[in-house]
Amino acid sequence: MSAAAPPPSPESAPGSISESGRLEVSQGEPASLTFWNREIAILRAGIDGISPADRVRRIQGKIADVLEENAGEKAEAIRSTYANLTGFWVRIDGHPVFGLVPEDADGMTGETVEEQVRRAVDVLQEALDARREQRSLPLIFEGVALATAATLILAVLLWGVIKLQGRAMRRLRPPVSLAGTSDSIGPVSTELPSIKPALRKPAPIKVAGLDLQPVLIGLERIAIKATGFGLAAILVYLWLTFLFGRFPFTRPWGEGLAAFMLDLLATFADGALQALPGFFTVLVIFVLTRIMVRAVDGFFRTVERGAMAVSWLEADTAKATRRLTVTLIWVFAVTVAYPYIPGSDSDAFKGISVLVGLMVSLGSAGLINQVMSGLVIAYSRALKTGEMVAVGDTLGTVSEVGMLSTKVITPKRETVTVPNAVLVGSPITNYSRLADERGAVVGTKVTIGYDTPWRQVHAMLTLAAERTSLVRKEPAPFVLQRTLADFYPEYELIVHIDRPEQRFFALSELHGHIQDVFNEYGVQIMSPNFEAQPERKVWVPKDDWFAAPAAPEARTALREP
Repeated sequence: MSAAAPPPSPESAPGSISESGRLEVSQGEPASLTFWNREIAILRAGIDGISPADRVRRIQGKIADVLEENAGEKAEAIRSTYANLTGFWVRIDGHPVFGLVPEDADGMTGETVEEQVRRAVDVLQEALDARREQRSLPLIFEGVALATAATLILAVLLWGVIKLQGRAMRRLRPPVSLAGTSDSIGPVSTELPSIKPALRKPAPIKVAGLDLQPVLIGLERIAIKATGFGLAAILVYLWLTFLFGRFPFTRPWGEGLAAFMLDLLATFADGALQALPGFFTVLVIFVLTRIMVRAVDGFFRTVERGAMAVSWLEADTAKATRRLTVTLIWVFAVTVAYPYIPGSDSDAFKGISVLVGLMVSLGSAGLINQVMSGLVIAYSRALKTGEMVAVGDTLGTVSEVGMLSTKVITPKRETVTVPNAVLVGSPITNYSRLADERGAVVGTKVTIGYDTPWRQVHAMLTLAAERTSLVRKEPAPFVLQRTLADFYPEYELIVHIDRPEQRFFALSELHGHIQDVFNEYGVQIMSPNFEAQPERKVWVPKDDWFAAPAAPEARTALREP
């Protein structure tokens, strides 16, 4: 930059002198002066009615005119005074092309016109050098060759990313069954040696009775696709950065992409370094919580198995207590670790937390109801796994008591899922709870007319029970007369069986023997229902009180009228 030089001619001035001999300077809308894809300077001053945008158009025309007659090898600036303006003229090969005045400097940043001129000259010189390089055929051929090689490498890398993504997605596909058992599709042919054991179905991951395996597989698919897309985007970004940097005209674009990537990496690195203390604290809290959870889980599982007995905890409620305690421990740990999570104090993180809390509050009313009902069932010990129960119209064996629902397997091998809220609001009949060494109790009812002696009915029902193989001899079966209805008495036969699960088979066999015994002794199993008073009395003479198979009692045991 020259310190002094002859002042330029009036034709080179940015404006003309007014009648008063002064040039009017005002602030206008900033306009960017660019040359050869590079920003030379930002003009902010309007001179004698010429706006910054008009100045830019005039300067670009002036540069084009100068370069038509000159090689454009050197850019320089000289300080000059014209009329009432003192500033700098920027020249190309000694020819002035534009001027900068103090009003063109950015006063908001404290920039001076000297700094602006120095930067403009450097960028203009760089643009002139790039313009000369662009005319060099060897440099152009070298750039094309490097760009072609980079494009081929990009294609190979993208192909590799697609292959890896496809292989990862195939590992998440539903497994192929090697031994089909469907009724509609026959067994799968064993001529499939290429199918590897790695295609086995993954074990379910259950939380509070819900299988999270499909959800996790879906999340893994999304993560794989996002990772593949991210790698491809990074490769394309690096390819564009390299490609633009090979040619003089597009070199600023490549430098801008590289600077953006470096700034982004620097920002990430700085954020990671600042987040290290908080992340370490969260890690320590997680490890300590995990150790505590394992200890608590082991204690409750020991009580649940019956290997340890404590006065304040029953084995039946140990499972529910374990789940509740572990949940509370994790909730407390998350509460303690929340302030140390990187970014937890940002407005975005707080907004997401509020949104998630609102969604959970609006959508968890039914879930909380089911969970609380599950706790009521667990601590009331109304049922447990393996017991025979009746809930409403559902009768079967309990296979699972979860936090949200209870599963019952019926005798027809049907799995009935009963929500815990429904279970709490329904009467529960437990056939297994009192089935001790005396066995489980099973009863069946029958109604016979008043014309059949009750002693005979008792004897026939007892005989049918003795013929039933699943009925225990001890305790002995017995008969109760439940009610004396208007048209018939109701008898109930009570028997004992070894296991509650035999209830259905024992009743089926017992009902068959009852029909056989009543047929043998000519007693009709029918509940009479009179529409009018019969012509003769329906009663049993005393001589028929002990009709077979009833055992006759001693006459002395009877009360004579």
